[in-house]
Formats: sequence, structure tokens, C-alpha cells
Amino acid sequence: MTAAVPTKSLAQWHSPETRAEVIHELIHGVDRYNPTNLPLMEEYLASQVKEGHYDLLANLAILKLYQFNPQHSNPDVIINILLKSLAATVHGPDFNLSLGVLREPLAILHDIESDDESLVVVMPYLQNLHELSRTCQFTKFWAEFNGDSEAANIIRTRYISQFASYIDSLRLIFSTSAASCFSRISLTQLSRWLDLPTDKVGEWARQVGWSVEGETAIIPKNGDNDVKAGVVKENVQLNQLTKLVASAAA
Repeated sequence: MTAAVPTKSLAQWHSPETRAEVIHELIHGVDRYNPTNLPLMEEYLASQVKEGHYDLLANLAILKLYQFNPQHSNPDVIINILLKSLAATVHGPDFNLSLGVLREPLAILHDIESDDESLVVVMPYLQNLHELSRTCQFTKFWAEFNGDSEAANIIRTRYISQFASYIDSLRLIFSTSAASCFSRISLTQLSRWLDLPTDKVGEWARQVGWSVEGETAIIPKNGDNDVKAGVVKENVQLNQLTKLVASAAA
């Protein structure tokens, strides 16, 4: 399990280790806009879904190709990209970057002459989940995610089952968000934020690099949750002060 600590480097975001060289060359070159590359890019997304890795720039390249070639749009691919970006970060721009490249769901379905309106149902639902995640309303997030709405059922039955450890990915980014703000969290509160039974939350805390003391999870210092007051010293010369007083008196 990856440690739940705030990310300090964007290297993995820009160039993940799991990205093949052929994909790297494609998304950073002029061939990025060649629609004949869509099958390769969609296959790469499928590997992200099954194996649990993530490549935002490659996924944005798929959406950009759909934007320029709307007749090739695939609603399942679009939903998978939005789900990947939703589980990648709490405060990062990934979800909105993906959403910004897309047209309205009905326009997409019209372009491909599809009668399956799942995209119309699911997209507003995912936008709501993203807003709840972004504003750290984690308890409400799980209530929506586990709810009985049509969109929630579509996501759980048609998509989440294909993902490698999707629920754990959500719990990890929520834990990372908490780690940037807290040095101690009660296990009861943590169980609500992570949608975990109280008898399992302590085990989770240890897996992500935290320790447990009684009913409290202890988060190691990471530079964000141990803010220290800084002392700023200024050296003002007398001639500078004289000029200031003279300027104020003028």
C-alpha cells in the first residue's frame, strides 16, 4: 500500500513510470492528433483500469481526439477516464481538465447515434462526487457513492468492477488529504471519512504509514501538518527610515 502523504513532486503526474515509450512519443508529438492512434490509446486506458496505474496526459489525449473526431467518441471510455481522474487526487485539476475537453453528453450521443443514455445520467453524478471530494465532504461522498440512485447503480455494476482496487484508491486520496491537515485523527472519524468499519480502520492506518495509539490514528509529520511559526527579521538602515519619514511629511 502506498503511504498516504501529500505529493511534493509532479514528476509522476507528468511522466509516470508505467507509461510505455511509444505512448510517451505519441502524446508529446504531432501524432497526438492522428485518430488512427485511438485504438492504441484506448487499449492503454484499459490497462490503467485493470492494473491500477494512471496517466492523465495520455487520457487527455484520448479526449482531445474525441473532440476533433466526435464520431469516434466512446461513452464507456469517457466514463472510465472520469472515474480514473476522480480517484487520482482530491485537490488536483485532473477531473476538471478531463471534463473541460468534453462536449455535452447529449451532443456526444448524437454524434455517435447512440440510444444508450447512461452517459447523460452518469456525468452529472460524477461531477457531484468530484465536488464532494474537492470540498472534503467525504462522509457525504460515500453516501452518494453507495446510494441507490440510477447513476450510482450504473457506476457500480458496469464500471467499478473492472477497476483494480478502485475503492482503495479513493480511500488513499482521502487519507492523503487528511494527512495534509491533521497530525491526529480519531478512528471513529476516520472510519466515516474512509467508509471503513471501525474494526478495520486501524489496520488501514498502519498500511498507509500511520500509527495507532488507542482510538487515535497518529500521522507522521510531512511538512503540511506540522506548520511552524517563522521569524522574519528585517534590517532597516537609518537613511532609509529618514527618507520614509520625509516622504510621509511631504
